[in-house]
This record gives sequence, structure tokens and C-alpha cells, in this order.
Amino acid sequence: MKFLRIGAGLAFIGLLLAGTGCMTRFGDMTMLSTRSVSLDKLDIDKLPQTHNVEGRDSTFMFLFIPFGVPHLKDAVDDALNKGNGDLMTDVVFYQGGWWFIVGENTLEVKGTVVKTRGN
Repeated sequence: MKFLRIGAGLAFIGLLLAGTGCMTRFGDMTMLSTRSVSLDKLDIDKLPQTHNVEGRDSTFMFLFIPFGVPHLKDAVDDALNKGNGDLMTDVVFYQGGWWFIVGENTLEVKGTVVKTRGN
């Protein structure tokens, strides 16, 4: 009987730990870039595109004390580098994190990366 109570207690603690993190959608944009982009005489639909690219920036947290702030520019630059482009379309922003003694704050962007410049 004692082992049953210990097992139930451990299961409860495990559920608490599993439920300490979340991601929340907090914004959308049609077009976004952190780089200089000229859209004169360009048809974006005919340019090389990489769909479903994710970029993120995270910072460490210890005992509820953050060691920095995640920056949206760094998350966008991460996505542009992963997609080998310089413009994002149909962008969705997420913010979230997790913690239990140590943790992480995260900003994430998801969207389509477009390459407007030549090779």
C-alpha cells in the first residue's frame, strides 16, 4: 500500500512537470524582413520559396530569474538563414517557455522564406 502512495505521488509530480511549459500564438504578419529588401518589379509568387520554416531565439532562466530576453529580430534572422532567403511571408509569432528550477523563454516565428536576391 505504501508503494502505491509513493507511485501516485511520483505520477502527480510528473504531471506537474509535464504541464509547466506552453507556447502561445501572439501575432501574424503578411510580410516581414530584418534585411534590406527591394520589392520593385518583383513577383514574389515566382521567386524561390521555402515553406514551413521555423526560427527561434531562447534565453535561459534559473529560479524564475531570466538571464536575458529573447529577441524577435534574432528569431527572424534564424528563420531567414535556415530558409536561405531575405523575406518572410505569412508569418506567425509564438511566445512560450518552460521551467522547473531551470527553464527557457522562447520566441518563435513560422512562415515561408522567399529569396529575392540572385545567387
